[in-house]
Amino acid sequence: MKKLLTALTLITIFVNANAATTGTLLLQGVITKKLSIEVNPATVASSLDLTTTQTDLTVASVREKSNSNTGYKVNIKSANLGKLKRSSGSEVINYSLKYGSTVADLSTTAGQTINNAGASVTNDLKDVKISYTGTPEESLVEGTYSDTVTFEISSI
Repeated sequence: MKKLLTALTLITIFVNANAATTGTLLLQGVITKKLSIEVNPATVASSLDLTTTQTDLTVASVREKSNSNTGYKVNIKSANLGKLKRSSGSEVINYSLKYGSTVADLSTTAGQTINNAGASVTNDLKDVKISYTGTPEESLVEGTYSDTVTFEISSI
C-alpha cells in the first residue's frame, strides 16, 4: 500500500510539474451562403394599355438578398427578346425595360447581367419599369400580347 501511495504521489508531482501555464480555446461558427430573388408584379403588369405610350411605368419590384463573400449577379432574360408578342401570331410590340437604374438589354438570348461585386450583406429592392410606344387598336391585330421576363440571382 505504501508503494502504491508513493507511486501516486510521484505521478501527481510529475503531472503538476509538467502542467501547461496557458491554454487555448477555438471559438468559431459558420455562416452559409444565402442568395434569393423575389419578383413582385404590380397589378398593371398583366393589364398593360398598349394603345397609350408608357415611359418608365413600374410593373414590378424585385428583392435581391445576398450574403455572398464574392458578390452576386442578376441575369435578366426575355422569352421574346424584348417584345410583347401576340399569342397565336407573329405581331410584336417592342419595349424597353429598366431594372433599378439600368436599362436591360433583352435583345439576345443571353439577356442582361448586372454584377454586384464584393463581399456584403444585401437586401435591395429594385423597381422594374417598362417603356413602349402606344399603338391605336385599329393598327394592331386583336389578341393578347405578352412576354415573360426571368430574373436569376447567382454568386460571382
